[in-house]
Amino acid sequence: MLISISLSNFRSYKDEQTLDLVASKKLGERRPRECVALPGVDEHALRIAALYGANGSGKSNLILALGQLRSLIVEGTPPRKPIPLDSFHFDDEMRQGPTCIEVRFLQQDEIFRYGVCADKNRVHEEWLEVLEGGKDRNLFARTTSSDNKVSVELGDAANSGSGAQILNHLAGAGARPNQLFLTKVFDLDDAEAQGPRFRRVVDWFALTLVVIPAGASYHNLLELITENTEFAAFAGQFLRESSTGVTGLKAEIKKWPKEQFTSESTNIVDLILGGAAKGKPVELPGVDGVELFLDDADDDMVNVRSLETQHRNTSGKLTTLPISNESDGTRRLLNLLPALHSLEHRGGVFLIDELERSMHPALAKKFIEYFLRAQKAQPSQLIFSTHETHLLDLDLVRRDGIWFTEKDDGGATHLYSLADFKVRKDLRLAKGYLQGRFGAIPFLGGLDELIEKAESDPD
Repeated sequence: MLISISLSNFRSYKDEQTLDLVASKKLGERRPRECVALPGVDEHALRIAALYGANGSGKSNLILALGQLRSLIVEGTPPRKPIPLDSFHFDDEMRQGPTCIEVRFLQQDEIFRYGVCADKNRVHEEWLEVLEGGKDRNLFARTTSSDNKVSVELGDAANSGSGAQILNHLAGAGARPNQLFLTKVFDLDDAEAQGPRFRRVVDWFALTLVVIPAGASYHNLLELITENTEFAAFAGQFLRESSTGVTGLKAEIKKWPKEQFTSESTNIVDLILGGAAKGKPVELPGVDGVELFLDDADDDMVNVRSLETQHRNTSGKLTTLPISNESDGTRRLLNLLPALHSLEHRGGVFLIDELERSMHPALAKKFIEYFLRAQKAQPSQLIFSTHETHLLDLDLVRRDGIWFTEKDDGGATHLYSLADFKVRKDLRLAKGYLQGRFGAIPFLGGLDELIEKAESDPD
């Protein structure tokens, strides 16, 4: 569970802003459907949170921050390459300083706090703590000096267990200035060497945390549908019950000679696959739902795997269509379904940018309702950005789980919660939001003037 995330000097976030997902004690009962108890503290974390705000107000940047942090840990930064972090651009002094991101999260009954401050050239600071006995105890602290000397010190909370010797050696070796120390721990890929606590942390970022940008898919759908018949059946049923017209899904595999992809100027197979291992699929750029992978048995053949939807024609017979023929809403829903299916197996923390994108409001609402009711594995969490006011429903999201982003005159994002307002129980939240009672909506007075001018101008 994500408990909080704090940002400063990241894209539209100038001064530190915090999304705090600890349930407010002022709002009364914290029901299991809405909250998860946090061990060792008298606190509960919210299962669901929604981000509202005008276009360009910073909703997506908050989700992007966690996605970039995850990528820095799991994928790392290549040698001599800049760290892909964007600072606040509307202040010359801030542009020269580091971006800071800190997350507090629950993983396997322990609460961790991990943070990093970095610019494009080096990681200034990096730290990891665990809550123990009501206090945050240090697992490691890393600094990089102005002359790029890296120092990593392990805390007492890390110096135990079978992996202590390896971790101490790793800390002594340090890290590249543009590389996170946690990436080096992740790259060990050995639970015994990492030790239980570090393993929990890297597993949270690599396996539990799922960030889905607007327009992006959650998972390799073709691989899932090909290898997981249970998911294929679940997705087909969900699409049928959602009135999409789709009755099922299938993955079609055809074999093509390599020469079919070769032109006088470019060998597309070599260009796309590069040095990829046989059997490892690579998505075909610019083509939705199509992948290539080299044939295990024949180097001269390429497997072309495509995702197709099944429909009933007027005669009642099944017919198939490429996924690219389906509506944007159907494809968006399909790309989100692995998140729902995983609730029955392992849970997760899902951050989805523009949840309702291309979907009918009623369908977006049903998606959230399913998420809240279908959790059978570990407690899961859904954090999403949206403009859809139909989701401003206290039966779906608690007041302290509704957050707003708003920019000031200097272009900096400010983050605040509906719980900061005194709201009558009978107030229609959607109407109040659109009337500007909570801020975080665009000011459109200038457009009114343009409309009036257009109406008054002669033809």
